[in-house]
Amino acid sequence: MSLKLSEKLSQRIRKMTAKTLPLAPQLAQSDDALEQETIERWMKLDEQELTSISHIKRFTEYYEADPEFRKNVAIAPEQTVAQYNLKIPLAEIRWLWDAEFVKSQQSQDIPFPIALQRFIDYEKARERYFFRWRNNMPDSDPRFQAWRDRQIARGDSEIRKSHNAQILHAPVAFELTKGCSVGCSFCGISAPRFSDIFTYTAENAQLWREVLEVIKEICGPAAGTGFCYWATDPLDNPDYEQFVSDFQAILGAIPQMTTAQPMKYPARVRSLLKFSDSQGFSYHRFSILSLKILQNVYAEFSPEDLIRVGLVMQNKESLMNKAVAGRSWEKQNKAGEASDELAQSTIACVTGFLFNMVERSVKLISPCKADDRWPNGYRVYARGNFETANDLKVLLERMITQQMPLEIRADENLRFRRDLKHENLDDGFKLSTRFLTLKFRHRPLIKELGEAILKGDKTAAEIVAEFEKLGVNATETYYSLNLMFNRGVLDDEPQPVTEIIAEHGFNG
Repeated sequence: MSLKLSEKLSQRIRKMTAKTLPLAPQLAQSDDALEQETIERWMKLDEQELTSISHIKRFTEYYEADPEFRKNVAIAPEQTVAQYNLKIPLAEIRWLWDAEFVKSQQSQDIPFPIALQRFIDYEKARERYFFRWRNNMPDSDPRFQAWRDRQIARGDSEIRKSHNAQILHAPVAFELTKGCSVGCSFCGISAPRFSDIFTYTAENAQLWREVLEVIKEICGPAAGTGFCYWATDPLDNPDYEQFVSDFQAILGAIPQMTTAQPMKYPARVRSLLKFSDSQGFSYHRFSILSLKILQNVYAEFSPEDLIRVGLVMQNKESLMNKAVAGRSWEKQNKAGEASDELAQSTIACVTGFLFNMVERSVKLISPCKADDRWPNGYRVYARGNFETANDLKVLLERMITQQMPLEIRADENLRFRRDLKHENLDDGFKLSTRFLTLKFRHRPLIKELGEAILKGDKTAAEIVAEFEKLGVNATETYYSLNLMFNRGVLDDEPQPVTEIIAEHGFNG
């Protein structure tokens, strides 16, 4: 999902046509109060808006998923729109696919259709709501906030800035089962086979609520952007709704749900959607694995029913590109087809804590480019197990203390990330990937500092001492080192996690 809806819509439009179409008018960035007012405005749609926006949304879904629909729209647009029961004026919808029509409208200075602008405004409000704490986590542990900021900065150059901008970097996710029953062959995080459930017993419910309270202490209100699935399908847990109710009561939000089984449990899904709507603005997703499933979903749910449900078109005919990570990466790698040129190399969207409540385990993770070391597209910085909330507090505090310094540690060896190319400049140096170049200039002996880090054989303290001999005081050198540290260019890739279990079950 994208922070900039106009970018997201333009990407979808580009998929619908092979040529560039004009973008919708940009809305100015608003202050916090106006942004909240905008979000609240779109939480409550009147009947006309609901019909218009939901039917435009369904048009874009049909176009993305179904080649027959794309062909028919090009040949007989009016009949196709009528055949699929889409309540949209053809003159408005043609802006989404007919490049020649758009050119003619522009040449006559005909403005962008109001209905499409409403659709964009609604989608933008939804994304602002969902991403409201992406870049700022009020009341969170400052060490966690700083670490998360560094991971996001790393992602800009490692996995492409535009793709990184679409990643929520949620601070927490919870698996409520062990494994997934769906078994998608392309799963981007290689979900294991479904084998166990964290049931809502009195004991488990108490532990669950206590875990949520611990996470709330660390992450603040941003914990509400977490969700209750990962390498799992939430509907595999028959008690999912009860866990969601506790989540909402403690963290103040309905966790976003992504399921590949909407038609296995249509009554449950409908009830969940109704409950979510009753609690305020929420958004869920269905993974669509085939056109047959899509047809069944559309037969069961009207466009209005799915106004706050995104359809992730995973069917083979879809225009959507699947991320090459997990099983998809392993398949391409075995066939010799894996490449650095891949557009998307992770579906991971958590920069924080990943829980499995069945195992009572927690990992500290962050998205990365899928490769031999991290085929599932995320790094694991630490892991451990807990039995009680007190165990968990000790475990998370130790993870934070060990993995999340606020500044560079004097006794750690410094080196640049393995994916960065270093080049000297006249007044400094630059670090590059194929996605981004960062320049470090205009600091005392900054070129020489870059060369010292490039060697990778000295600690921060040793480098500082060396540069003091060259006339650069320690404060200046530490400032430059921390600048690089915060930009995410220094190597913090975790070493292989040991299996030595320390006190309170900590591995790392």
